[in-house]
Amino acid sequence: MQTQQSPKSNSTPAPKNRERWHVAKIDDKLIKQFSEDNNVSFITSKVLLSRNIPSLFSNVQDFLNPGDNFIFDTSQLCTDDQLNRAFTRLKLARKEKQTVLVNGDPDADGITGTTILVSALRFLGFNVEFDFPIRSIEGHGLQPRIIDDASEKNISLILTVDCGTKDVEAVRYASEKGIDVIVIDHHICGKSLPDACAVINPYLVDGKNHFQTLSGAGVAFKFIVALFESMNEELPSHLVNFLLINVTFGTLSDRMSMLNPMNRAMVKRGVDAFNTTNREGLKVLKRICLPKVSYVQPRHLTRSIIPRLNAPGRIGNPHEGIADSNRVVDILIIGIGQKNAKKANTVMESLQKAFQKDDDVKRQTMMAAKDVDAVNDQRKYINMKIEEEIEEALQDNPEIADNPVLIMRGENWNPGVIGIDADRLKERFLKPAIILTTTHGTPYLKGSCRSIPNINMYRVLEKVEDAFYEKTNESLFAIEVDTPFGTKRINAFGGHSQACGFSFHEKNLDLFRTLLLAEMNELPPKSFEFSYDILGKVPFHQVNHKFLDQLEELSPYGQQFDFPVFYLQRCQLSKGRAFSNKYQEIRTPHVQFDVFQQQ
Repeated sequence: MQTQQSPKSNSTPAPKNRERWHVAKIDDKLIKQFSEDNNVSFITSKVLLSRNIPSLFSNVQDFLNPGDNFIFDTSQLCTDDQLNRAFTRLKLARKEKQTVLVNGDPDADGITGTTILVSALRFLGFNVEFDFPIRSIEGHGLQPRIIDDASEKNISLILTVDCGTKDVEAVRYASEKGIDVIVIDHHICGKSLPDACAVINPYLVDGKNHFQTLSGAGVAFKFIVALFESMNEELPSHLVNFLLINVTFGTLSDRMSMLNPMNRAMVKRGVDAFNTTNREGLKVLKRICLPKVSYVQPRHLTRSIIPRLNAPGRIGNPHEGIADSNRVVDILIIGIGQKNAKKANTVMESLQKAFQKDDDVKRQTMMAAKDVDAVNDQRKYINMKIEEEIEEALQDNPEIADNPVLIMRGENWNPGVIGIDADRLKERFLKPAIILTTTHGTPYLKGSCRSIPNINMYRVLEKVEDAFYEKTNESLFAIEVDTPFGTKRINAFGGHSQACGFSFHEKNLDLFRTLLLAEMNELPPKSFEFSYDILGKVPFHQVNHKFLDQLEELSPYGQQFDFPVFYLQRCQLSKGRAFSNKYQEIRTPHVQFDVFQQQ
């Protein structure tokens, strides 16, 4: 374990960041009037007013009960020319019975986006295969290995999902091998677009719009809606519901805005569809993850199912017999009517056998889901070992936490899971956190960053890359890979304001650190402020099922619309009981306790 700190001469300690509690102050008369005007409960009105919802929505019902128009609107998904190019190429593929390969990013958003494209295109009669990069080895995005595999199978069209916008070099390599690429993505665009057949990305549309806070799965769904319309095909409700379940997983996993009425509408319908689905793969996931929950809420998905969707993408490796993202797609698409299953040993191909009994399907589905569950258990163990090394480093070098961004480096940590540990450091120190790790046999460091709400680390790292280029005339975030055409240098940076991933050569570490700290020190002190908004006091007698049901009416909660927080006065707590997963019980337990009103 190595730690990275800047020399004192190059760094200014970050402002001391304390958790602040802000109690909302809203006049009860205003709340009551809003309640009467909009026919909603007093507590609903208080939440909406405290979150400034009436000023954001001219019609508050667009927030509370967004209609199907928000689900099926594709007006600003992308520019018309890019959409038409994508449609034309796909129509040619269907006409000539070309096989299409979907390349997804190996996380829950990319997995569900892949599921959306695969299931919808197969419904339309396309021959579709799918694959993901091995995250612990190859990283994210469109990888040369996947392009080589496609070329060997004479595949001439690749669709990316939840990746591709910044894979300029990889798309160029695909073109050199005679393969067209349609990029379907939601990430911020780089300085230049890939020379793809088409780029479907809401950031190509001028001005801010709701489409720019869709997940990768959300963009994939909207693209399918537009494609069906272009092909004059009806999108049946049973398929819509299945696709929206996957949009829900991707949206919650990527922490997309729950102020966006499009996300709210899709997640609302997706959650309802999940609770009533007859798809065996989805039912098995529910049985394994939520056996005692009668009606699943978004928070249940976030805490149970979504981590299991993510885990195979983080540490999966089919060469080592560890279930990867392909296995998850196999489970999700069970019952959707498949063609050309990808691998002989997958669940889906075994399900293709004619007249297979329902019991066989259920048994094999359960086995696949248990494989995924076991991978998530492995992931927890890996994270625990990394946490132990981080804790030792922090105890030996407590000054690490004094910098405006916490930077830690490990040796041969699994790069697929370091984002989880970065997130935990961010929560612990209330400042951006970056974890870097070496990787076996390469001179490159892989990094993962998590940030606090007021700091856009994607923009900070872009500025670091610009400053690096000015000094060296080279790109910072890039790696070299071997291909049949020789060594190729490809992009290795992407993400969002709150979560980024990147790689760079180890020789550039000192300059990276210096430039990063320089950018962080330019941020105003207010950027480091972090607070919890409290709606106010709630009396003990009011905490009942009716109160909780009223709060649930405002669901889905999530990014930018968190579950409301209240406070109780004159409390007495019972003796707490520590609990957690078996790898965290000693170090970071949760605590369960009863709360009583003092007499």
